[in-house]
Amino acid sequence: MMAQAKRLLKILLAPLVSLLWLAASPVHAHYLDIVQFLLVQQQDPEQIELVVTLPANLDPNASLMLPQSCVLSRREAGRDGDSHVVTLGIHCEDADLQQGLIQTRWGRDGGIVQMQFLDGSTSSTMVTGGRAGIALALPDWGAAAQQLPQGFLAKAWHYLELGTVHVLIGWDHLAFVFCLAMLASGMSLLWLITAFTAGHSLSLAMSYLGLVNIPITPVEAVIALSVVFMAREVFFTADSRLSRRNAGKQSGIAVTAGHSQRWRMAVTAVFGLIHGLGFASVLGDLGVSAADTVIALAFFNIGVEVGQVIFVCAVLLVLQLLSKIHNVQYFLIRAATFSVGGMGMFWTLERVIGF
Repeated sequence: MMAQAKRLLKILLAPLVSLLWLAASPVHAHYLDIVQFLLVQQQDPEQIELVVTLPANLDPNASLMLPQSCVLSRREAGRDGDSHVVTLGIHCEDADLQQGLIQTRWGRDGGIVQMQFLDGSTSSTMVTGGRAGIALALPDWGAAAQQLPQGFLAKAWHYLELGTVHVLIGWDHLAFVFCLAMLASGMSLLWLITAFTAGHSLSLAMSYLGLVNIPITPVEAVIALSVVFMAREVFFTADSRLSRRNAGKQSGIAVTAGHSQRWRMAVTAVFGLIHGLGFASVLGDLGVSAADTVIALAFFNIGVEVGQVIFVCAVLLVLQLLSKIHNVQYFLIRAATFSVGGMGMFWTLERVIGF
């Protein structure tokens, strides 16, 4: 029965491990496809100036689809820190008809559209993304000037959703949290998650408010390295558990105790500080207005916690189901640790080389 279970486990894990390795290559877990669009009103109603601020991992030269009545008259690309800035000049002969869409390849995870009027005033709205990107309607300046700002609940829900989605599509963050779930259970796991939450909540707030300013590129490399470190901790903890289990049956096996809970909490909190800097880079890409700073910071962070709890609960449920099969849980932890540690090493080398 045990031999059959092991063979079944190998069959199930082989494609899973392959999939994880294939998926590791394009991952930049703390970058979301979130874009800031700025429409600047011109004296000539047939002219549109569109300024797009993109995360560093997006292609500033991606193609656009314009309405038949519009042509692209100017395109300039530059950099602003870690972001791309693309300035587009668009000429539309019948812009007053307000027909057609500007289809972009950016913003699949959402974005913010800001309109700047001739008098310098602005209005902004949040938009959801689509599989192909965000499609912008030709601006109706008269209607936009009369548009009421979004209410508190709409803004809070939007930032909470962004925080949740960010965690659930961030592979390196999920890999780190997965290691925590493998490393402990019960109250011990709760304390580790609490230490991680305290760390990334603190650094997220400090970085976003400008109290700490660290370039995102080395931060991303350390985030990847944190996955390798935690995978190693899980691997030797699992070996320690097996050794303690067999200590009475086999002589000569050295039983090594894992690190203390306090030591692990301290290390987890430090790594949480690093992960929080990555979260802040995502929130900074949203182009949040000064008036919305508190709402964005609070509810994006809450969304991160929601996504984290969802993932941990899913992992614990799977482990509970596998615990019904004798010894399979231990072999699964080892296989998963190899996969997660390998991905972490790959991300670390990729990001160090990319400095």
